[in-house]
Amino acid sequence: MDNEFEKEVNPGEIVINKNHLAERDQFSILKTEAYAMPSSTYVPDDSHAFVVSEDKTLCWPNHGRCWEDKGDRILVANQNSYKEWLLEFCPPEDYDKCGLFFGLNGVCHTYANRELLIGELDVSVKDASKNYVVTSIFGKYGFGLKNLKNLITEAFNRANFKVEMTQDMLDTVLSRIDNTLEDETNAWELLIENYFSIQMSDIVMQHKDALDKLKNMVTVLLTEREKIFEDHFNTSIFDKLEYRTQIANLITSNTFSYFDFLHMSNYIDDTQYNTAKQSATKFFETLFGVVEGQVEAVQATGELNQELAKKELFM
Repeated sequence: MDNEFEKEVNPGEIVINKNHLAERDQFSILKTEAYAMPSSTYVPDDSHAFVVSEDKTLCWPNHGRCWEDKGDRILVANQNSYKEWLLEFCPPEDYDKCGLFFGLNGVCHTYANRELLIGELDVSVKDASKNYVVTSIFGKYGFGLKNLKNLITEAFNRANFKVEMTQDMLDTVLSRIDNTLEDETNAWELLIENYFSIQMSDIVMQHKDALDKLKNMVTVLLTEREKIFEDHFNTSIFDKLEYRTQIANLITSNTFSYFDFLHMSNYIDDTQYNTAKQSATKFFETLFGVVEGQVEAVQATGELNQELAKKELFM
């Protein structure tokens, strides 16, 4: 008999053998928590994000430290996770199964947000230190959202084969993936203000078109990075250098275009404009260099290199 779960399904399409309907139990709630630990793996005062069950028996370390490791930790999110579905989608022993390739289409914060997707609440690790940096560069849920939806739907179908779940549960989770514009726009506001010396909070308060233009920029990033991801990850040979170059160029060019808009609109003067471009150039070059180093560290050891990012690189 063919395994009906091996065929490709459309996001949101429930596939179930109805002969098993009467045998299914009710789904279980697994209370989970997301924590942030102090880190300096990408930028100063960064944080590492991981997810753990409330009873601490299950942990998703996301290529870094987890509950049993020493160090301060801050609770940043609680979730009532759908246990059977979550464990099908992203088991703690194989959390890369959620569709992320570390440092290429997401990092630890992104892993945590995907792990927090499968539950009753719409939560994320947005309160983790420097989460806005991660969200600006990698997005709330990373790149490859079409693949993410497929993985979530397939995991739902496998769980639904065992326990009784509903269409509303699937629809609600999938809808979260399509509604990240506000979070990602807010992240870019913070990134530009804190690293590129432009007082975004004042500008967007006084000029509605500045916020509209920023939302447009983020929308372009959301669309174009998905195209780049699809183009590269659907090929037989993955060219990591070309992929990273295209992503970096996409982010840099759109950032500079936004600076051009602010300058031409007289929202920033010549000095602010030049300073912003210089700061952004150095920031992106350094950040992507650090990301590449962390990818190598994870591939070699399975964990992040805590000493790789140095404060003076971002001064």
